[in-house]
Amino acid sequence: MKNKFWGTDIILAIMTIIVVALCVLIAITNPEMIIFSLAVLLMITIILAMNARAVRKAIHGVFFGSGKQSARQQLSFENLAVPVVIVNKGSIVWYNGAFRTAILSDADCYLTPLEKVVPGLKINEASGAKGLSLPVNGREYTIYSSAASEDGSLWVCYFNDDTELKWEAREYHMTRPVVMQIIVDTYDEVLKELKESKRAGIMAELDQLIEDVASETNGIATKVGTSRYHVIMEERYYGQFHDNRFEILSKARHLEEDMVTLSIGVGHGGKDFAENDLLARQALDMALGRGGDQAVVKSNEGYEFFGGTLPSVEKRSKVRSRIVAKALHDVIAQSDIVMIMGHSVSDLDAVGSAVGIATAVKSCGKHPYIVIREETSLARNLIERVRNEWEEELFITPEKALSMGIGNNSLLIITDVHVSRMTESEELVKRFYKKVVIDHHRRMVDYISDTVVSYHEPYASSASELVCELIQYIIPANVKLPQIAAEAMLSGIMLDTRNFAERAGVRTFEASAYLRRMGAISTEVLKLFSIPKEVYQAKSDLVNGAFIYKDVAVSLADNMTRDLYVAVPQAANDLLGLDGVRGSVVAVKFDDVIQISARSLGEINVQVLMEYLGGGGHLTMAGAQLRGETLEQAKEKIMESIDNYKK
Repeated sequence: MKNKFWGTDIILAIMTIIVVALCVLIAITNPEMIIFSLAVLLMITIILAMNARAVRKAIHGVFFGSGKQSARQQLSFENLAVPVVIVNKGSIVWYNGAFRTAILSDADCYLTPLEKVVPGLKINEASGAKGLSLPVNGREYTIYSSAASEDGSLWVCYFNDDTELKWEAREYHMTRPVVMQIIVDTYDEVLKELKESKRAGIMAELDQLIEDVASETNGIATKVGTSRYHVIMEERYYGQFHDNRFEILSKARHLEEDMVTLSIGVGHGGKDFAENDLLARQALDMALGRGGDQAVVKSNEGYEFFGGTLPSVEKRSKVRSRIVAKALHDVIAQSDIVMIMGHSVSDLDAVGSAVGIATAVKSCGKHPYIVIREETSLARNLIERVRNEWEEELFITPEKALSMGIGNNSLLIITDVHVSRMTESEELVKRFYKKVVIDHHRRMVDYISDTVVSYHEPYASSASELVCELIQYIIPANVKLPQIAAEAMLSGIMLDTRNFAERAGVRTFEASAYLRRMGAISTEVLKLFSIPKEVYQAKSDLVNGAFIYKDVAVSLADNMTRDLYVAVPQAANDLLGLDGVRGSVVAVKFDDVIQISARSLGEINVQVLMEYLGGGGHLTMAGAQLRGETLEQAKEKIMESIDNYKK
């Protein structure tokens, strides 16, 4: 092994000669310093000898161990085919022939810092069980290191060349299947209204667009219905869809003046075709539940969303309403306890739709209970009116609901919300085996999935509109809807449409007309919107304190009392009247919770803004809650969500 140290020995010899020469020079020029020079020379010689001996002894211990066995019985690094290097305090002191050939390209580099020879190599990071992966000289290595001394100054590094293995692993990953399911979500509502020749021409262009996508990705495109496609490609090509944020969505819209919009579900990352196909179906359901005209990607890590900035296309057919109404009637009739619950900080739509469902439950011969926290509700006027006119006990607290005998045959109907953490009681949702969800908000990732009936239609203006359609098929034709129930649902529709100015489609006016026939009086409904003077003053303060950030009006307030909360959404609505404002966000801190309300006129998707803050809602109306945050932190998050949306 000594021949491996000839470079080190030469350096030590040169250093010794230089020191001797300096000492002789000092002694000649200054004889009285000869004793000092000899002492210095002796001390340096001893230090160099001791250090050289210590290094050799340490390396000897690494190679041959400290026992008295024959060296031939010990492991010899020199004979290993794996490159090995020994490092002392970061510098190379020894390496075997394999290291010299593979890493150094037959050069020598004794006492050179290891990081200079192998850039990026951190010995401590390579000491783990998985080692450290680094490219060296065009090859890929997994480097393992091990401390050879107690003080951590001496290390042994092993270089495992696994270039072919990593290439095979990458190639395996890049050839994994990606399944894409595409549906034309405007086909039944828009394209079917066109002449046959016009519709055929548009669909031919769409067929060509999807075939081009498949050919560009070496994939397979199959049309499995009049408006549905399956595309299968390799993982290596999925990145281009992700990078261009599914440009195919805009290309489809440009085919015929926004008459063609697509909903896309993508499944990737699964272990086989079947799992990716399941993920794609779930992603497509999520895309449709969020209003269509968007792509949703689902992997084992979760969801990703692209697009979804346009309003939902209204579905004119009421076939699904009739089917859901029949299923809801059956499940109510088979239940012994029926409870109805909306979202926390309930509004007129949550309470109005709940009252409508309660009327349907009563017509089925069951006693309904509406679970609500009245102290935080924004619909106290409506609650008082219903309580005065309803014969039996209707409104109960979540605590009382939990104390009742909830069993496997009990039913919970959730309205105007589809996420358990946003309901009046998340614990109550967990207690029920049978659940029904009726909601119009765009679907969020953590939606309630274990339902016996789900009526989730993001095209609808409000939950009250959906309930109004359902009860027409549940309540017998000879039974008149109570006036208070009709006015309750009409108030919910008016609230979420801002008096029919937003998201009011054909079916919205049909539902409103039905409620008017059932005796709803507009002036009585308007009384439900009345607010105290203190609330009006709080709303004015929020509007006056707003600032505009990238055409979004933002207002923040601290320590507002709970009874003034209704001013928050009203202020958000009023801010939309300012010049140059396309959206509004109002954040107010109540105790330790920051309530956020967001509104827009349709040009900005406030649901996407609120999803960044952990909330959700609709295209033009959304909200969120922040806990444990300061108002300044909330302001930064709101501005950050606006920045992300504008990208």
